[in-house]
Amino acid sequence: MMCDLERSISAGGSALSIIDAALREQQTLRTPVALFSDEYDSKSVRDRFTHLIPLSKPDPGEQYAFEVNLDACTGCKACVAACHSLNGLDDGESWRDMGLLVGTRKQPYLQTVTTACHHCAEPACAEGCPVLAYDKDVVTGIVRHLDDQCIGCNYCILKCPYEVPKFNLKRGIVRKCDMCQGRLAEGEAPACVQSCPNEAIKIKVVKLDAVPDRGSIITGAFDSNYTRPTTTYVSSKPLPTSARPADAGRLDLDHGHDPLAWMLVLTQMSAGGFIGCAIAMWMNLITLQQAAMTSAAALVVGLAGVALSTLHLGQPLKAWRAFLGWRKSWLSREIMAFGALPVGGQAIFAAWWLGNFEWMRLAVTGTAVAAVLAVWCSVMVYVDTRRPFWTLTNVAAKFLGTMLLLGGVLCAVVWSWTGMVIASWAMTFSLVCRWSLSLWEISGYRRALVDENCVWHKSARVLQKHLSKQIEARGLLLIATGLLIPVMIAAGASVGWMLSLSLLLTFGSQLMERLYFFTAAAGSKMPGN
Repeated sequence: MMCDLERSISAGGSALSIIDAALREQQTLRTPVALFSDEYDSKSVRDRFTHLIPLSKPDPGEQYAFEVNLDACTGCKACVAACHSLNGLDDGESWRDMGLLVGTRKQPYLQTVTTACHHCAEPACAEGCPVLAYDKDVVTGIVRHLDDQCIGCNYCILKCPYEVPKFNLKRGIVRKCDMCQGRLAEGEAPACVQSCPNEAIKIKVVKLDAVPDRGSIITGAFDSNYTRPTTTYVSSKPLPTSARPADAGRLDLDHGHDPLAWMLVLTQMSAGGFIGCAIAMWMNLITLQQAAMTSAAALVVGLAGVALSTLHLGQPLKAWRAFLGWRKSWLSREIMAFGALPVGGQAIFAAWWLGNFEWMRLAVTGTAVAAVLAVWCSVMVYVDTRRPFWTLTNVAAKFLGTMLLLGGVLCAVVWSWTGMVIASWAMTFSLVCRWSLSLWEISGYRRALVDENCVWHKSARVLQKHLSKQIEARGLLLIATGLLIPVMIAAGASVGWMLSLSLLLTFGSQLMERLYFFTAAAGSKMPGN
């Protein structure tokens, strides 16, 4: 049977009739876009998407949640574009991403996955924020980010196992999906829901006690026992057990946090310096003046570290708010603990000014205790993110080891320049710490590299691929500080100059390690993030 277009041409119809026939034929091509357009135009704005969103607010014990139909998702990224456009996001900023799950050669599989904030029942971002810049709406359950409260510390990014919050460099704050709560409040569908031509995304009401606390919401995602994400992915076909994110094997460097690396090393050296000074005072091995010089060196180093940490903040002028989350945020506790350093410094100065050795000893000891507590808070800041590389054993050994190592070298340098015999004790102690910590790190790295069951095996592979030169450089620094410099001192070289050089080289080695402490963290994420 000839189509209208063919009949018009064969009959020698006019150009106008040919165009009309072509348009009529085109209208019979019922593509998803055409069907979506017809459906969109056939109803009022309020009624177009009512079947994709709840028509009433959740009852107590319930909340809104995304539901994604994997069978309908084609990976067109209409949801990504609509989210960007309707939320007025900046260039390069995205609150919704598109990922890909793949199978194996023996069990082929290919599935696109759209993902955004999961509005978790127990959001880790809100738990970790030091300034309470997150709010979980008591009625809708939507986890909102309060932009005007944010200081841009990025800790919520480290805490979220799905890489949902995104740092906006232009604004100096973090931003994220809020499920278009303003549109939902007016009966309108969120941007991603409204834009999908296949209606793959819906908003559902879920019961909080039904949100699973075990397993992953989709292959490759972090276990739900941490935050209890409310997003559900549905499909008429079960996902193959062999399916995995297409980018699972990539060994990319994570985001670096250079100011934090400097802060960690300096504050840990400061804490070690106060510990050494306190121990020497309780053993009556140093005088009031010598204790003042040692504690002053430790204080200057610590305050320098605290000052450098503000360079990490996108909104440093709002940093005074960091105490607000002390009840639940380890970062807030860390900041408050390091805030005790200037207070301890004032107490030490007052005791020195009055010439009272007992008061001085108590002030130095109190400051040392506060500094150690602050270092422990630093340990928990990273352990609490549950990243495989940041286990309690790994982080505690690195941080406390650095504290004792650099603290011992700092005391040895100060005491050597003042001609104190105790400097040799501090030098011996730091030398033992240097070899012990280095050998532990080297053995752990090699073990993780060959053991695929090690929790931070992927981080070890990242280190091998991208940071092997830094690891080799640290090995050379170990030889220099742990072998060559002690031999030169024994041969008669100036103890003061040699120990000062050792301090610089040891500090450089620990700073190098702390830099890749962040970039090799290999955090979890959703497919495609």
